[in-house]
Amino acid sequence: MAIFISATDEHSGSDGQGLFLFAGYVGPEKDWSEFFLPAWQERVLDGPPKIPYLHMTEIRSRRFRERYGLSHLAADDRLNAAVSVIGTMGSFDPIAVEIDAGHFKRAFAGVKVVHPDAKQFEAKPYEPDYLCFLSYAHTVLDYIHENYPHAEKLDFVVEQKGVISRYIGVFHSGLADALKQIGRPELSQIVGALSVVDKERIPCQAADMLCWHAARFEHAEEVKPQDIPDAERYLKLRRRKGLWFDFNAKLVSDMASALLPNEKSV
Repeated sequence: MAIFISATDEHSGSDGQGLFLFAGYVGPEKDWSEFFLPAWQERVLDGPPKIPYLHMTEIRSRRFRERYGLSHLAADDRLNAAVSVIGTMGSFDPIAVEIDAGHFKRAFAGVKVVHPDAKQFEAKPYEPDYLCFLSYAHTVLDYIHENYPHAEKLDFVVEQKGVISRYIGVFHSGLADALKQIGRPELSQIVGALSVVDKERIPCQAADMLCWHAARFEHAEEVKPQDIPDAERYLKLRRRKGLWFDFNAKLVSDMASALLPNEKSV
């Protein structure tokens, strides 16, 4: 069976009001397991010195580097190695959905989601994570169907994000039926399993690299001199085939108006 894997991470910024990204890489399962994972382990994690995982926020932390005996230059070498390993995977495509989180939260203010197994009155705000996951799932399934018609299943690997991951699991469980209802049974047939994993899982480390760099440079009007090495890495990560979907303000407002007809448009 031709199985593809989509590994994703998300970025929401420090205040949760700016650019929100749900992004990662999709490629054949065999390429992940037989080529990418061992190459990442050997060239990025094993060192010396060995590190347990590569996560951008932490490798930028002096405390993390000192704990594992990494100098600043050695950490940069690991990042360059990571970009190089990703670059060798011609079968991996970057897929992303971006949204203005602040605009989304204003448009859907007051909307709540309830987990089927939640206690009475336990409702959570409707976060951009949920809409972006559903948009990402539709986008990546359509992309795989159009570009890799031999694909039989697409499994989703998502990094753990607390309570939000519980609700994404619920959305995923209804994804196949939802696709049938909107007239896309051909996409419904290739919906695979969902795995919610921690940051030690290598595929999500690659997605974290993409999200971290995209959050800083996708819409940057200028790059500070000290950030040029990171910007150059991002060009290598971004400059390949794939799909970048902008869930722009008009789409968000139109959706809010359709779903919440009694609410004022934002």
